[in-house]
Amino acid sequence: MKEVVETLSVAESTVYKYIQKGLLVEIEQPNLKYAINGQRLFTSESVSDLKAQMTDTSKHTSLNSYAKEKKVSPEIVKRIVAENDIEIPKGTHGLRQTYLISPEIKKTLDQLIQENTFVHFRTKNNYYNSKKNIALLQPFIDEDERTYRVMIEGRRWGFYTETGFTTFESLKNAKPLYDIHKPTVRSSLYVNFSIPKNEKNSYLYVDAIYNIFGIENAQLLLTDESINGRIKMNTWKVANESEHIDQLLELNEYTLNGEIKLIDHVLHVICFDKRVVVVLPQEYHEQLSEMAKKQNKTESKMGQKILQDFFNKKQN
Repeated sequence: MKEVVETLSVAESTVYKYIQKGLLVEIEQPNLKYAINGQRLFTSESVSDLKAQMTDTSKHTSLNSYAKEKKVSPEIVKRIVAENDIEIPKGTHGLRQTYLISPEIKKTLDQLIQENTFVHFRTKNNYYNSKKNIALLQPFIDEDERTYRVMIEGRRWGFYTETGFTTFESLKNAKPLYDIHKPTVRSSLYVNFSIPKNEKNSYLYVDAIYNIFGIENAQLLLTDESINGRIKMNTWKVANESEHIDQLLELNEYTLNGEIKLIDHVLHVICFDKRVVVVLPQEYHEQLSEMAKKQNKTESKMGQKILQDFFNKKQN
């Protein structure tokens, strides 16, 4: 049984399903008690035949497994695939026909999933708890001068300590290291960034962001692999000796759609995206809506694609 599991790269429970379906030929042993190592035995031919029917998934990931890894629903992955015209071939994963994601497609999807996580900023309690006045990854210090970062586990807000997750209320004597609030600026565009979790200066970037922009103008989210964030496009006056300037300028390495510049003691957060309002006659809007529906896209994404295709053709 163990050899079958290793050869087919499936769970033991799956092997039992193969046996029930007659896909594996078991060698009869009149007295299993005295069999070799007390194990059920199967013909190598039946194992080889079954393996030949299965797609080699050693370098591929099933769509459901990929969704689970990224902590999103399979429906979200399917929607992103459809919106971006990505073709994922089907293969046999065990007994099931499923979409198999190659390393090349995975790389593309990783970027799109990452961009999709910024949608979660629309729900404020994903990154800020107004009742407790605390923000995700905000640093607190206890009476023994140990520093902890605010985390979310399920719906609970708290800290990871030596004994595991501790709710915010349990660490009564912990105090915030700094104020996370700044005056709100008016801007509808953001510069998005993604900092790998293994980046040694990741928390320095977090502290610089909260100190300069505050929770009103910058927000952070956590994934398994990165700290994702966004900062409002605007200008901020900063003291020349500010300890956070270098960290914010280094953040340019991780920005996705803009950059941060320092000009004459003023930080400029520049977004490369531009938002325009297009007024369409009802006839054209109905056509756009119908096209978007057929391609499983939003009207905004459909309009964006039409414009991009037009300019690409014009350049060629």
